[in-house]
Amino acid sequence: MKKIKIIAVPPGFAPDKIRKQWVGVEIPLATKKDFAEDPVSGVTVGNENANGYVVLRSKAIIALYDAGRNEAAAFWESLPLGRYLEFKKEICEAA
Repeated sequence: MKKIKIIAVPPGFAPDKIRKQWVGVEIPLATKKDFAEDPVSGVTVGNENANGYVVLRSKAIIALYDAGRNEAAAFWESLPLGRYLEFKKEICEAA
């Protein structure tokens, strides 16, 4: 699996209307090279998506823009978060 497709609204701190915009979006998974350059540590906000699929935040934002989900993309772009986002496995499928 190299990509995930979000198939249900992910849990999290973002407003519901922002989280709903993830549904249907395909995002490439973070690679071993990504982790080697910048290990995942202390980047989670809450634990609702713990032990999920990890993606680069920058690629997730691009995927939102590509899907026409500009409001959600701008929301995630504006936050002072780390390099990665994590999605609960139950709300994803292999793409």
